[in-house]
Amino acid sequence: MRRIAVAFGVMLGLVALAPPAGAADTGQMVLLQSGSVRCLVSTDDPAFGGGPMTVCALTNGQPWGMAPWESSKWHQRLNLAVVRGTGEFFWDRGLLPDPAQLPTAPVSVDGGAYKINGWTIEPEGLRTRVTYDATGHGMFVNAVEIRGY
Repeated sequence: MRRIAVAFGVMLGLVALAPPAGAADTGQMVLLQSGSVRCLVSTDDPAFGGGPMTVCALTNGQPWGMAPWESSKWHQRLNLAVVRGTGEFFWDRGLLPDPAQLPTAPVSVDGGAYKINGWTIEPEGLRTRVTYDATGHGMFVNAVEIRGY
């Protein structure tokens, strides 16, 4: 009986601490470089520590050739490139959400500049510039390499 009461209390606490429905920013998925790169552009991404950020991955699921190796049991290359609005650039391992489960369809950015969630995305020939408008920081992206600035 005591275990049931404790389990019920824990479940009630988890429900009380859960964020309200619709509070999370799901961001906007954009396709870059003719669809070879996809990025999730967000004003606040709690999955990566919160705050404005853009998370990019190759659409084929492979890591970039320049990505560092993770220091874990499996020792694989990190497949996500992450840039915060403050300019901090880092690599991570994981998956971007399935575009079919996002509230808006992915947007292909191959023509002119595209502004979304405080970020400007503009193709520049063989690369795409992703810039956070408030700070001017961001990253250069193409299917071969990626670099923060």
